[in-house]
Amino acid sequence: MKGFTPGLFDRLLGVPVRAANPRALLEDMKDMVARDLEALLNTRSVLPEEFLKPYPECADSIVSYGLIDFADLSLSSPTDRAHICACIERVVARHEPRLKNVKASLELRTNSVNRLDFSINALLVVNAAQETVNFDAVLQPSTLSYSISKAGRAASTGA
Repeated sequence: MKGFTPGLFDRLLGVPVRAANPRALLEDMKDMVARDLEALLNTRSVLPEEFLKPYPECADSIVSYGLIDFADLSLSSPTDRAHICACIERVVARHEPRLKNVKASLELRTNSVNRLDFSINALLVVNAAQETVNFDAVLQPSTLSYSISKAGRAASTGA
């Protein structure tokens, strides 16, 4: 991997990119994706998906950026939690082009009080490199805000 073009926000903000080695570049990219995922999941979409069905181009545009509000769902309901996971998968697949084959799952942890832990797994595609990545997402039900962090490393492959 020779390098990559930073995302729009990184270029606008002037975020420096390490150019030393391919591993460092990939780690920088994962940090950028984690930050962008957090922004995406913490943005609320105001238009219901049903409203945009007659307008497929709008459904894939900035008009649908963000998640729907889950305030009316019960986080203790398995059906509602599955719905939240499906919405996360759909929104990330639609608005994060660096990630492919996105899967979100609820991580049931006995010591988690007043929060839900999710795992987001996907294939990070950067230029000719691909790597399976895992992000840990924590939803604080009191504020309905997400925090995202990178999980452990996986092996990278060429395209």
